[in-house]
Amino acid sequence: MFSFENKIAELAEQTGHWTKAEALLLISIPPDASCGDWCLPCFMLAKKLRKAPKAIAEELAAQFPAPQGFAKTEALNGYWNFYADKVAFVKNILNEIKEKGLEFGFAKQKNKTVAIDYSSPNIGKELAFHHLRSTMIGNSLARIFKANGYKVERINHLGDWGTQFGKLIVMYLRENLPTDEQTLCNLTVKELNKLYSSFSKISKEEPELESEARDAFAKLEKGDEFYRKLWSTFKEATLKELMRIYKIMGVDFDHYTGESFFEDKIPAVVEELEKKNLLVNSQERDVVLLEELDLPPCLIKKSDGSTLYATRDLAAALYRKEQFNFEKCLYVVDNGQALHFKQVFAVLNKMGYEWSKDCEHIPFGLILHKNEEGKWEKGKTRTGTASLLRDVIEAASAKILTLINEKNPELANKEDVATKIGIAAIAFNDLKNRRLMDVKFDWDAALSFDGATGPYIQNAHVRLCSILRKSGKSALELTFKSEELLDPSSYDLVKMLSRKEEKINAACENREPYMLAQYSLELAESAHKFIHNNRVLGSAEEGSRLFLVYCTQQILESVLDLLGLAPVREM
Repeated sequence: MFSFENKIAELAEQTGHWTKAEALLLISIPPDASCGDWCLPCFMLAKKLRKAPKAIAEELAAQFPAPQGFAKTEALNGYWNFYADKVAFVKNILNEIKEKGLEFGFAKQKNKTVAIDYSSPNIGKELAFHHLRSTMIGNSLARIFKANGYKVERINHLGDWGTQFGKLIVMYLRENLPTDEQTLCNLTVKELNKLYSSFSKISKEEPELESEARDAFAKLEKGDEFYRKLWSTFKEATLKELMRIYKIMGVDFDHYTGESFFEDKIPAVVEELEKKNLLVNSQERDVVLLEELDLPPCLIKKSDGSTLYATRDLAAALYRKEQFNFEKCLYVVDNGQALHFKQVFAVLNKMGYEWSKDCEHIPFGLILHKNEEGKWEKGKTRTGTASLLRDVIEAASAKILTLINEKNPELANKEDVATKIGIAAIAFNDLKNRRLMDVKFDWDAALSFDGATGPYIQNAHVRLCSILRKSGKSALELTFKSEELLDPSSYDLVKMLSRKEEKINAACENREPYMLAQYSLELAESAHKFIHNNRVLGSAEEGSRLFLVYCTQQILESVLDLLGLAPVREM
């Protein structure tokens, strides 16, 4: 890609004051277009050169001529401003979009692997609404890293092991539910969810149930044949529903390796910890002490010999490094697990694995909804108060379908369109926020076709597709003249298109899909403005403007896909 930012950075390096990498981090776009297309601040050089930033910028602008592709440079209030040759700029950007299409702005293959652990729900439970965050943030990051040139291993680390299965087994047997093959084959995750809720309520009055659950899991972990049969049935029933929901959402994984997958790998981890004298017995539990890091001990084995989350995560990390030789291993898990991951990564480091620094926890805030008293809170599956993700998707799709039936009842495949817009609405309501923020879900705000919403972005894409469809021309027939796209709204739109690579890089480096979501809003707004200010079909500049519509549609479709949202062409 012909990068104007790269040209500026190369020139900055020639001055001897910045490296190219340093300059690329500093280059920005002035809020006022009359001040240039890009600017490089000189304030950081003031102390080093013992000069005022204004004087430094003036000297640089006078000494170094504008690079190829630029009309001029000038100094203004401590900034070195760069003005593109507009004709050359439009020509370069649009020709490259024509050549690369949806992959405009994508990086070359880096021959590096990133493993991303996301969604990772517990077996035996339905996907609750709060699972949306890990699922969609992780799904988007997987697409963003792939676009940035990495090989991505998408992992769903299912919670299919642990005391919760002791709880399920205890409740299943307590209810005297049938254990014949046919009944077990027809078991649904909805029924399992009820067992969780029942256990939570009954155990408050009968605390001994918690001990029974721990004993049941210990028995399961030691290989009891009947308990393993029940556990396997619970897992299959859950996976069936999970796959159905993931398919609707357009979410994919390369690996469904739950905690149980690492069962036979755990003894080797415990043995290694013992050999390295890291394992200490404390209060009848095996732990790794982390006092030097001001962290509590990391629990490895309980008094009954059963393992914990940390034990299984250690085995998983070692396995992933061996299998994928990852550059980075990302764990997209809520902020409440921050201490857990600090402990796990610290233990890996004490074991002598330098690559532990390449393991990253990608935390995020809560997703909140209003309770009956009007207060925002997180639902809890174990008490049966969580909004289920399938119910939210169905409700959002139904609301959008009602609007479609009112405004365009003849639309083909309107149920499918309604589902895509509904999912875009609830997912974008999440992705438009920074990860660490708690997200409040409000039906009216999320489903609105105005403002910072998924339907607003989808509507911009539909308008672009509609213009292209009405033109009757294929992409191969389209051509343009740069001189016909220099009016403010056309040129601003081209500039917005050119920023796709920059936004992908930023989202990747910061692990923040939010950056691409905000870019999609800016892109949609620029597209709406261009369409409003410039007649396309039937104008003297129809060919050039139609080409810009096509390029914008390609970029917007690609950005929606990077966010994990399916673009629609009609609504």
